[in-house]
Amino acid sequence: MSHQEQLTKLKQALAIARSNGNQLFISNIERDIAALEAGEASPIIAEYLTAEERAADNAP
Repeated sequence: MSHQEQLTKLKQALAIARSNGNQLFISNIERDIAALEAGEASPIIAEYLTAEERAADNAP
């Protein structure tokens, strides 16, 4: 999934979390969006996926 696709999906998830009023999800999604927009890795992806899983997700 491309960087832009990740941002698009996160922004969609953020809109849903906001409509549901789920502050925990809102905070986590905003943190991931900020990281991706800064050119950094997603904190949630880095925390929960192994190196092999992250590499597989980036495979062509």
